[in-house]
Amino acid sequence: MAGLHTAYSFDQVSITLDGRTVRGMDEGDNAFEVAPMANRGEMRVGASGDSIFSGSTNKAARFTLRLMHTSPTHRQLMEKDVQSSAGVRRAFPLSFKDIGSGEGGSATGCWIEQAPTVQKGQNATVREWVIVAGDYAPSIPNEAR
Repeated sequence: MAGLHTAYSFDQVSITLDGRTVRGMDEGDNAFEVAPMANRGEMRVGASGDSIFSGSTNKAARFTLRLMHTSPTHRQLMEKDVQSSAGVRRAFPLSFKDIGSGEGGSATGCWIEQAPTVQKGQNATVREWVIVAGDYAPSIPNEAR
């Protein structure tokens, strides 16, 4: 039987934030991350050894975007952050898809959890934005062939 041979490139990953394509991502293996905010559930084991698994309905996720300081998306998020600080708060959608594998996901109720630390020095530094959502829906990747 032949082995599985595939390829990956970040240029096949599409990320959209509030209807606009994310641009100006920083380099590196972790320019974009998605992490669940809760465990899938909890196992309980009684004194007699009987057990029950309580599944969680928590669909919350944390998205981390690492952007260059000149990124149009960094500017877009700065504008949202300023509006939020002024009391104008509105959830926004975020979605992503790896066209090669089909892996991706989306959320419609996103909020800025953390704005980036701004550093100035000899070299340009990354702007790390943390976005949270309570309604993350992952998409199932394609079957590898």
